[in-house]
Parts: sequence; structure tokens; C-alpha cells
Amino acid sequence: MLSRYTLSLAALLASTLPALAADSGYREFKAWQVSCGQTLSCGMRQYISGSAVSGFELRRSGAPEAPVVLILSPDDSNILEGDGELGVTIAIDDGQTVAMSGDAITASVEAGTLELAGDFIANGLISALKDGTTATIAITRGATSVQGEVPLAGAAASLLFIDEYQKRVGHVDAMSAKGDKAPNPAPPISDVRRLSDFPEGVRVRFAAGGECGETEETMLDGNALAHKLFDELTLYVTPCGMGGAYNMPYAVFVDSYGTVSTLAFPMMRDGAPSAATVAYNLAYDYETGLFSAFFRGRGIGDCGTYSEWKLSEGGVGPQLLLVTETFRDCPEEVDENEEIDPANWAKAWPLN
Repeated sequence: MLSRYTLSLAALLASTLPALAADSGYREFKAWQVSCGQTLSCGMRQYISGSAVSGFELRRSGAPEAPVVLILSPDDSNILEGDGELGVTIAIDDGQTVAMSGDAITASVEAGTLELAGDFIANGLISALKDGTTATIAITRGATSVQGEVPLAGAAASLLFIDEYQKRVGHVDAMSAKGDKAPNPAPPISDVRRLSDFPEGVRVRFAAGGECGETEETMLDGNALAHKLFDELTLYVTPCGMGGAYNMPYAVFVDSYGTVSTLAFPMMRDGAPSAATVAYNLAYDYETGLFSAFFRGRGIGDCGTYSEWKLSEGGVGPQLLLVTETFRDCPEEVDENEEIDPANWAKAWPLN
């Protein structure tokens, strides 16, 4: 597991896109960026510089027959904050046009987006995107209106990649590669994008004065997930609190028959065992039950503390066992060609 963190400082200092492109869940098709995670949630997005509609994203979870959500980013703040009913029309070339208004559109001032919900598969928008060349987006609110164009080259390949990643090819709920097969069973993990998605016992932790009280809801998107271990036992991995420029704190909560507890992260401090309720920059592989965290000593990631924990079923429920912990003090000089491999750092655990 440590080897996946082996890379040169030159790569760390460069654009993040090459690292993302190496991920099996990330692809680029023309101007589209497509990313999928282990929850099988996928998004295909495009950023259009200089356009009044600067962002266009289709997002779909890995659940069977999950709806497709369309997210638009208008540059005019009056569209997000103004008065009057919102309206959106999407015209593909000279053919398919989709119009939406009212409750089908949700504005988020904090995120700077409009979220559109509708049956985009059945109403033909997905098919039109796949076969079209340009989408013209018009957004209105009261007397304010904006319009932008989205080039569609690469959309067909993006939609097919999502179907393949979500294992929908040949199934009735595919976006692009439809077939006669029934939808696959739901995966045991799912994204948590809003505080309302948590059960009450977890949600109260985010209230003012709670252990995660300083967490902004937008931090959950793409960073929080739920893993159903058994019928009445679910694990929640979530950002918890405000971090720094390059370290985000996470907590893990266990909901067992409606009772919520916080998993402790065992760690070493000054050569002795200790524990904490948060870990920084946490990753979780639900198939192996392995958690990993890399607390960066500085932004380029050439120093800090790397830890791994294994999820174990203890006598009182799930527990985390410390597998390894390594550390490195930050050197005064930065070598951009240095290979960064926490496996070669000083070991705090195991002791031998």
C-alpha cells in the first residue's frame, strides 16, 4: 500500500492533472474531465473559460437506476441570489430542447451552482448530448438572463466510460450502452453529500459545539461516504472540522442499531501508544478494510506522518488497529527530483 505514495517532488509540485490521470477512475475526453470513485459515483464535467455559464457537470451515483443530476455554474451572481423564478433551457444543436423551472432547480449561493433534477435519460437529453455537437444553455431569473455554449465533442466517450465504470453496460439503467439486463444490486457504500444524508445520531455531531461543528457542508461533497457493513451497522467516513491549507481532518462514526460512536485512531506519540478521534487526509478502501492517512508537514508532501489502520471486528464492535506509522521531519532544502516513499521513512510502528 505504501508504494502508491511513491513519486517525485517534481510531480508533486506540478499540476494535479497528471496524478489524476493515472487513476483508473479518471479520464479526459476532449474538454471533458470524467472522474469516478470507489462508491461508483461518477461525474463528467467541463469548464468553459470566458463563458457566462462556466461549468457544466453531469453526476450520477452508483445506485441502481440512480437519477442523473445536472450542475451548472453561472458567472452572474444575480442568477443565484436574485428574486424571481429560475428557468433553464438546454438546446442541443437545432433539435432536442429541455426546459426546466421551479422546484426542479436548486440554487446554491455557497457553491455558486444550480442543480437540476429530472429524468434526463428518459427525456432524451443524455442521448442528445451523446450525438450532438453544441449545447446552448440559457438561464433566467426575473429580468436577468445569461447564455453560454458547451462543446459536446467527447461527451459520447465520457458517457460510455461512466457506464463501464458503474457496470451498467448492457443493463436497462445505462446512460449510453443500454441493454435488457436488470440493474445491478446496490453497492455497500455510497456518497454522503449533505448533512441531511446522515442519520440524526451522526448529524448532531455537526451542530454548533459538536465535535465536527466547524465543518462546512460543501466539504462533504466527494469526501464523505457511508459503508453498510451489516443490516444495522453502518460506517460513516467524513470530514470533521476545519483543517489547514493542505490537511483536512476526518472522523469515522459507527451507527449500530441507532447508537452512534466515534472510532479512535491508534497512533504513537513520543514512543508510546496514544489515540485520536480524527485523522488527516484520510482514505478508505472498503474492500480491504484499510484506512490510510498522510498528515503533510508542508504542502509539497515531502515530510510529515503516514499511518495505516485495519478495520477489525472487536468484542464491542468495529475497531481500528494500527498497522504502520512512519514519519519524516521536513528538510531545510527541497529536492524536486527526490523520490517520496513513506515506506522508507523512520518507523514509529511497528517498533521492531
